[in-house]
Amino acid sequence: MRITGGSLKSRPIPTQFASHVRPSTDRVRESLFSFLAIHKGIDGASILDAFSGSGIIGLEFISRDASQVMSIDIDRKNTKHQLVICQTWDIKNWRIVEGNAIATPAILKKNGLSIPAFDIIFADPPYDMPNIQALYDIYMPLLFVGGWLIIEHKPQLIFPQLPHLKKEYGSTSMTIFARE
Repeated sequence: MRITGGSLKSRPIPTQFASHVRPSTDRVRESLFSFLAIHKGIDGASILDAFSGSGIIGLEFISRDASQVMSIDIDRKNTKHQLVICQTWDIKNWRIVEGNAIATPAILKKNGLSIPAFDIIFADPPYDMPNIQALYDIYMPLLFVGGWLIIEHKPQLIFPQLPHLKKEYGSTSMTIFARE
């Protein structure tokens, strides 16, 4: 697994994360970040990487000059893995939080962060997580106006809210919502 673009391009990511983690493929990440660069912009953006797993998505944002990235994962093995990368690579703008990503609003308040707090939220929950559609209501208030919520999921999943865009990559879909 490697970073696909930006200042850290081609850097390999260690694989000491939990075995249940399903990292986004290189192809999906390349497509997503190409799309974001053209249609949204990443430079200077504040990012939340929810259900961060291996940390690869947060690192892709850092590599492309996001100003701040917060990664949240409930699995201690994953957050320890991310912290080792953060310290080894001397990354200053990556905040790694061990916790339930569904409780992000409470985590932000506990850490003294104001809401809204993010330009882009990327959520990659377990595909079998019940009621993934509820993430819309949890995360939209955390976005600045004009911000984007991107949820990675199985292609069969339908959201009741009208998305800005849905992109499909074989067995992976990304639904993008824009905060008006």
